[in-house]
Amino acid sequence: MAAERTVYVVAGSDEFAVKQHAAQKVAELAPKEAGEFGVEIIEGEAANAEEALQVIARLQEALRARGLFSAERLVWLKNTNLFAPVTPGGEATVEALGSLNETLKRGLPDGVKLLISATGGFDKRRTVAKTLEKCAEMLFFEAPEAGKPDGQEQIGEFIGKRLAEEKKRFADDHALAAFRELVEPSLREIANELEKLCVYVGNRSEITETDVRSICSATRQVIIWELVEAISRRHLPRAIAALENLLDNGESAIGILMTLAQQFRLMILARDLVERKLLRRSERFADYAFAFQRLPHAEKDHFPRSKEGALPNEWRFGRAAVTANNFSRTELIRAMDLLLDAHVQLVSTQLDERVVLEETLTRIARCSG
Repeated sequence: MAAERTVYVVAGSDEFAVKQHAAQKVAELAPKEAGEFGVEIIEGEAANAEEALQVIARLQEALRARGLFSAERLVWLKNTNLFAPVTPGGEATVEALGSLNETLKRGLPDGVKLLISATGGFDKRRTVAKTLEKCAEMLFFEAPEAGKPDGQEQIGEFIGKRLAEEKKRFADDHALAAFRELVEPSLREIANELEKLCVYVGNRSEITETDVRSICSATRQVIIWELVEAISRRHLPRAIAALENLLDNGESAIGILMTLAQQFRLMILARDLVERKLLRRSERFADYAFAFQRLPHAEKDHFPRSKEGALPNEWRFGRAAVTANNFSRTELIRAMDLLLDAHVQLVSTQLDERVVLEETLTRIARCSG
């Protein structure tokens, strides 16, 4: 008969999932008869060598101590970054972890269980990590990669599950698309924004696009898209208002130009796929988003990627494709030329930045020289 596990590790890059499952594990492992005295929590985050050594010392002391009211105890090293690839405190911390490794190899005292929740990463190459893999129950939760199909699928399933738990749903594709555009693709942010939305709509079962835009925080990226969409609809007052919003919030003129160029480039790539009949023209973000996800890799190899190598978010692509419907290919290329001219003016002349940007937006909207 296999010996009962006494060490448990919950780790990974998905901080939300790690914290959630660690809390569930505490509820499962905490000695019932000892009440609140049956769980000792060691806050595990350290910023430097001194703090790291203190955390390890407290952990070692907790593992050796005897329970006041029960022989059974759970020691929880909570939200630690001591097992990260870059260890706080460097070699001093690694040496101290060596003493923890020897404790683990000897085995914990009778009745004591150890739970480690590692939110700062978990380097499996370390000696203590290899010992844990042999003696502990390991649970890993990696954050979804938004630029990859399986990451998008994971995010979609998470949204669906959370809404189902609250007996809510998005009213239509526009509401879902707005949520995906506005909210950072991390499970923690998604969960927070969904909770806010559910409270906001109250007894209503449907969440509309208006609800989403009223409650979810607008990001820089969203304001940029509002600017692009206003230009595409030739609505200059709205475009200038979005530009003023960005500048008044500290965005640099060069940064705005570069981001606009990225969006127009994405629109050109989207239009190219439609013209080559690899995508069917649509007015719905979701149609383009899901079609982009299913495209062969060879048709996406020339798309721009993030520093981490991720393709554009499928919902960002969907919005680019719909917005591109309002431009001809010639107009999109002309817009790129105008943005380049504006960049040259900003770096080589003393012209007022706002004037340069406003004139550029006006010329793009009017498609005139």
